[in-house]
Amino acid sequence: MKLRIAKWEAKDGNTLTSNGLIRINSNKPEYGSLMLIATAVTISNGFANTRNKVGFVTGEVTGLEAMIKEYNLREGSDFSQNVAPHRIVTLEKVESEMTDADLGYREKINPSSGEVLNVAGDPIYWKTEVVAEGSDVVETLIQHDRESVAADPALAEFAEKETGSK
Repeated sequence: MKLRIAKWEAKDGNTLTSNGLIRINSNKPEYGSLMLIATAVTISNGFANTRNKVGFVTGEVTGLEAMIKEYNLREGSDFSQNVAPHRIVTLEKVESEMTDADLGYREKINPSSGEVLNVAGDPIYWKTEVVAEGSDVVETLIQHDRESVAADPALAEFAEKETGSK
């Protein structure tokens, strides 16, 4: 999987290194993150969908800068080719399974409605991680609840007419 190095957006709240490749942690300025983007293509019923997956390599700024220099990384470079083969995985958990050790997770949101997605009333959380190829870490995706067909009043009324019951 090709993992392109991306520059961070210069905006309020972001402190970046001079090359824009590392965002410095505002709470612990000795640490920072390098952003990687993978383009994922999925095919559903013969239709191709393309989306970007974003992952981060986090560490001491001096270590990240040394890696950038050693492997001659720049915007658009393929991290997997230049450094070592890696991939980005999505990890999902429900709130009831979360512990204090689960850092970096955020609520899974329906982009159309802005609602938090749930399973049996338990909110779903997600994050991405950059892992080495061959790692035993696998994508963990949770199917969220969908409204029951019977919950649609128009369909319920139709079903009553079909069965003759009220």
